[in-house]
Amino acid sequence: MVIQDINIKEITQQCIKNVFRTNTNEVGFIHLDFGKDLTPYQFRSIMVHLKHELSKFTAVKYNKKLSYHWLVRFDQQVNTPFHVDNAADQFFLMLGYEQSEIESELHIADYYKYANESNAATKDYLKKFTPIFKDEESELAPYTTKVNLDQSDTYTIVLINNSNPKFAPETLGVFHKAVIVKPDLRKSRIVNSMVLNMLPKGAINDNELND
Repeated sequence: MVIQDINIKEITQQCIKNVFRTNTNEVGFIHLDFGKDLTPYQFRSIMVHLKHELSKFTAVKYNKKLSYHWLVRFDQQVNTPFHVDNAADQFFLMLGYEQSEIESELHIADYYKYANESNAATKDYLKKFTPIFKDEESELAPYTTKVNLDQSDTYTIVLINNSNPKFAPETLGVFHKAVIVKPDLRKSRIVNSMVLNMLPKGAINDNELND
């Protein structure tokens, strides 16, 4: 999704539709392209404001707020397996990619569709779910979407539903993995990573920031 006008409330509605899904008709993530006319500070400010608006939604819809589990900025050129990051049962991952000459991809795999439609998945797959997919990755191919992260002249955000499956989940998560097409350690690939737990109002979170 290319962002022509940075209207956080409108962007939030698109995020809600695609990410806070209750069935597999939606993809469980959204890719937002903000173009090049930003500074890293402005970009991170957009991420924080988006988190605030999403938290307003969860407070009304689920009587829960989005709380920071972590908020970090790092230089990464490492491939990963399909996985969900380790946080609460119900949580969301916001990845903010700054401009970079390093070509990379983000692969999103719908483990709910895999569990319900693939002959390779066991009947109790969701019950015995593990945060790292350890089987043959080709099994996930029919349920995978590739996001090309052309960061050469743009700032992009990918918001992912990274929730673990549990009994009667409120929203449905997905796997993700990073692929670095051509690493070059002489250059940087800066990622801003924000993990947001959906916690009941009044729950204590020592990692929450006063923002």
